[in-house]
Amino acid sequence: MFPILKSRSPLLTVLAGTLTLGTASLADAPAPVPTKASSRIHPANLAGLNREREQEAIAFNLPPTNPPACPGVIDNGTVRLGVASAGHLTVACATSTVSSGMNGTTDVGLRYLPTNAEAATPGTPCEGWGVASADLGITGHTSAGCGAANITVENFSATTTTALSVVRVGTTFRVTHRYVPSPATPFLYQVDVLIENIGTANVADLRYTRGIDYDVLPNTFSEYVSFAGATAPTVLRVSNDGFASLDPLAVHPTLPVGTPTFTDLGPGDLGSHFDFQLGALAAGRVRAFRLYYGAANTQPVALNALAAVGASTYSLGQGDWNGTGNPLAATGAPAGTFGALTGQPTTFMFGYLPPQPVTGCTVECRSFNPNEVYTVDMLGTQDICFANGTSYIVPVGVLYRYGQRLEFNCGNYGAAFGNLCNVISGHDTCNAAVYDAICSSPNYAMACLP
Repeated sequence: MFPILKSRSPLLTVLAGTLTLGTASLADAPAPVPTKASSRIHPANLAGLNREREQEAIAFNLPPTNPPACPGVIDNGTVRLGVASAGHLTVACATSTVSSGMNGTTDVGLRYLPTNAEAATPGTPCEGWGVASADLGITGHTSAGCGAANITVENFSATTTTALSVVRVGTTFRVTHRYVPSPATPFLYQVDVLIENIGTANVADLRYTRGIDYDVLPNTFSEYVSFAGATAPTVLRVSNDGFASLDPLAVHPTLPVGTPTFTDLGPGDLGSHFDFQLGALAAGRVRAFRLYYGAANTQPVALNALAAVGASTYSLGQGDWNGTGNPLAATGAPAGTFGALTGQPTTFMFGYLPPQPVTGCTVECRSFNPNEVYTVDMLGTQDICFANGTSYIVPVGVLYRYGQRLEFNCGNYGAAFGNLCNVISGHDTCNAAVYDAICSSPNYAMACLP
């Protein structure tokens, strides 16, 4: 009741997020072969390929059945995600189109619809996350193909465009992942993460890990990766190992300490792995932050999308391709640095926004009614909002988080939090400290992520 909620191949032309090919036809292309352009396939991906071929051989000899529905497969018309019930990416979807490039798959993880390029599911799908208390030694993690432990799904729901996963990590954490299209750009999905301490002990050192094995066309299992923002205060470690354990308390490889940017590492069977250190979390409180997953047709478009949402900590996954041939063909295309330098035909991306305090705190009228007139001291010292000069409503505390406007009703939120608005002579004022306390409550934390 309170919150309101350089050269270009003649076959390839990329315009406004859409890739158009010439006469080459994917239907005419030979079947994929397990070869590499210029690097060795990681053993985990090789094992995944062998399992896929075994399953294909079995399926070929079985009678056809009606394809199952694919809950958790969501898209905004540009980016498609497969969100599993535990909140990681990768959903098996027999009704999905086989992805472009070598080793195409109907599984959906992170896909760019204009090129039908899939980056998360070929081979062994390792996109996933983990949460831990480093001081208490409590941890849990999940992925489709690279391990899961101490995770219990409480609730999962999805529409065609959004998904919501709620899980428990033992008896210490409740972790919510909310996937929604970014309102700022069609090239990104917004992932709101809320970690609630449901235990009885305070956590002094909260950790969160997120990793993905990027498998980028045209030569799947050979890509270039780049990282930025590796020295941000809440970033503990960064690695290009897409198969590193998703347990935040495991021993993880790391790129050189102190380097803020790593550009075009590769080519190789590489990925993106971030360990975040998020501070203390008292019992009964929530820590919230924001992630992004997405894809674009070029590197400049991808970087502009990340800039539009303010994500200065990110990774990019780009193809090992020299710019000639058909990059969407099932046989792959010649390897080279053109894909890394331009981001064509597809650049995949992961972004991170740390927990963010509010900026500004004022008392105003609700923004949805332009006819309301803000009037001071019409009831003693309390500000009220008149609608057409006759009726009034309670004013709201207006705050900004991640650059977006939030409105909470003025009022007393209880002894644990206090009154959001200070009633004084003249314009009432807003108490940002109360707002921050409200947002750490499980009852209001989701409404504090616009």
